[in-house]
Amino acid sequence: MIRASSRLIGLSALAMGLSGCAALLLGAGAAGGYAISKDSIKNRFQQSLSHVYRVSRDVIGEVGLVTADDERRGVIKASVEGANVTITIKPVSETSVELVVRARNNLLLPKIDTAQLVYNRIIQRL
Repeated sequence: MIRASSRLIGLSALAMGLSGCAALLLGAGAAGGYAISKDSIKNRFQQSLSHVYRVSRDVIGEVGLVTADDERRGVIKASVEGANVTITIKPVSETSVELVVRARNNLLLPKIDTAQLVYNRIIQRL
């Protein structure tokens, strides 16, 4: 009975993962970790908005072509590996910010692998 339940849970998790419900698998809040959706990765950091913005701007400039940036609004847009990438940095409190890296191709289909590439490079420098 326990073995059958384990298989059912495993198959359910696999089905959700293949359908793009990774945020559900990680938990929407992912306390202390990051959350993944079909086209974005987000996380919170105990750092200033200006620092996270500068690091994100440097990384996106190295891996792609910046098409727009607005430090005041905390938004960077770029083209990376054929995908349109948008990085958004928003203050959550006086000492923390939320970083969201979203990527879609020209047909507006999710490109989570590109978002993950950019996100990983950013957090390596934070």
